[in-house]
Amino acid sequence: MRARAVSAAVLLSIAVGKASLADPLNSSDRPVDAGASGERGPHNEFNLVPVGGGTTDIGIGGGYFLGFDAVAPGKAPYVWNLESAGFITFAERPGVGLVVPYQDAYVALTVPRLLVPTLEFMLRAEYSWETTLGYYGLGDASLSSIPAGATNRYFEYGRLHPELYLQLRCRIVDHVIARTGVRYIRNWLQIASNSKLQEDLSAGSPEVKSLLGSTGTSNVALFDYGLQFDNRDSMVSAHSGMFDALDVQVSPGNTSWAPYRYIETTVDMRLFVPIWAPRIILAGRLVGDLLYGEPPFYELARFEDTYAIGGLNGVRGVPAQRYYGKVKVLGNLELRTELATFHALGKPVTFGVTAFLDGGRVWADTSIHPELDGSGAGLKYGAGGGLRFQSGSAFVLRADVAWSPDATPIAGYVAAGQMF
Repeated sequence: MRARAVSAAVLLSIAVGKASLADPLNSSDRPVDAGASGERGPHNEFNLVPVGGGTTDIGIGGGYFLGFDAVAPGKAPYVWNLESAGFITFAERPGVGLVVPYQDAYVALTVPRLLVPTLEFMLRAEYSWETTLGYYGLGDASLSSIPAGATNRYFEYGRLHPELYLQLRCRIVDHVIARTGVRYIRNWLQIASNSKLQEDLSAGSPEVKSLLGSTGTSNVALFDYGLQFDNRDSMVSAHSGMFDALDVQVSPGNTSWAPYRYIETTVDMRLFVPIWAPRIILAGRLVGDLLYGEPPFYELARFEDTYAIGGLNGVRGVPAQRYYGKVKVLGNLELRTELATFHALGKPVTFGVTAFLDGGRVWADTSIHPELDGSGAGLKYGAGGGLRFQSGSAFVLRADVAWSPDATPIAGYVAAGQMF
């Protein structure tokens, strides 16, 4: 399942809903005798909770999560689910004052058995406004030093982007799921006249101008295709197994209405090895992302709707949106521990610590450009550790601190769910 774009991360607000639900396609459809098992008959369930979280990239904030389900015996985890969440963050910018880096709200309907038990339907509408996105230039060798006389917002721009997404997922055989979908995105960009982005748009090299492309108000229509293998013992916090996914997004583009014509291919491989189960787990992830054609420039910093070389879900410690390129490779290695388990509010709560090492690199284009990418290894990396609190079998809270040569001086993250 694709990650959500929440500026730097999947924040606590959104992930509460996602982490609390099992994958419907991996749920059993066996009939349940409600009288024998004590399970209630068909009914609705409603949840509304306040939430909070944040990162050093976009500040801290709060919001809500709302869920409304139709539940029936033998139809785990639900017959249908309607959920919504909203989140807003606040941050202090030196010389600027209080800013609102991020606003997001969405509503989504999921039907896990559309016509047949193996077909899942999802329809989602979302509104996002990110006002402090980073742009430091293109390629692995981009610099982060602010020119004399420039403000602290020299490397920032804004993006307002409502979208509508329809997805179908189908279980082919055990552990193998195929998916397809269509997405419509409307973009409005806010680019200051004295910003790095405007400077590159106006006076950049021909290669830079070509990669940045059009930054006017635009539409993007994407067709998604994916295939995944998943035999993890848990979607929330795996102790063994693997998750491998191949995703392709196609934007036909090349029209005045939707100008961007490109293909994005993403390979995501994850492995979980029990060293001393369940107390010590080695978790690893390797991601490759390739953009071919003329994508909108903001996609050069992303993969799977999140940020790659930087931010909570990519290379921790590196600022989110720090590096832009059509080719991205990143890896993550975590040593996860579960040190103590106790009961609170009727649920088992597990406490653990995690040590991690992240690394990755970008290339500005599919052709060689040493003036943008440098000529060396160019590896960007971050290292650190964090705390993990797991409540029951469906929710994990994580708090990480990471150091990187790109950090100023360290980065901190609080969010729901394991990184991968």
